[in-house]
Amino acid sequence: GSPNSLDQIDLLSTKSFPPCMRQLHKALRENHHLRHGGRMQYGLFLKGIGLTLEQALQFWKQEFIKGKMDPDKFDKGYSFNIRHSFGKEGKRTDYTPFSCLKIILSNPPSQGDYHGCPFRHSDPELLKQKLQSYKISPGGISQILDLVKGTHYQVACQKYFEMIHNVDDCGFSLNHPNQFFCESQRILNGGKDIKKE
Repeated sequence: GSPNSLDQIDLLSTKSFPPCMRQLHKALRENHHLRHGGRMQYGLFLKGIGLTLEQALQFWKQEFIKGKMDPDKFDKGYSFNIRHSFGKEGKRTDYTPFSCLKIILSNPPSQGDYHGCPFRHSDPELLKQKLQSYKISPGGISQILDLVKGTHYQVACQKYFEMIHNVDDCGFSLNHPNQFFCESQRILNGGKDIKKE
């Protein structure tokens, strides 16, 4: 279930990440940078799926250096925050990954941000294009857009889950991106619960 090597993340992101994390991963890979809100939302999610502190530092550093960031600057400015989110700095608070409600209700994304909930924060036309690029059927897309119109963002995400896993009923009530990931892995691994490493 957890990525034992970083190159698995690209594959996992298309198969098992909820759209909010899939979008953050893609933005990070394309821009080699994410703003603070995105780093928090995505970084804690990755921690929740089993990335170790060492893997997290390596993952972010590789990507930011591709964006022409000086490695020293990364070590000074960014590795502290990553270590901090793992409870290794400052007050030693071990931060937990954000729930759907937290993502939907707090810190709305502005221009140039990629965090937030795509069902809550995306323009419907852009959301539609995104779902098309994810190969969701036209019928599925209109079901999802209807749920979004009714402000049923988490149910819209469940519907997305059902479409990409080709199941009639996801069998859970979605309230957390990491839950989406675990349920996805369970289905993809043949219904077995993921053994904790």
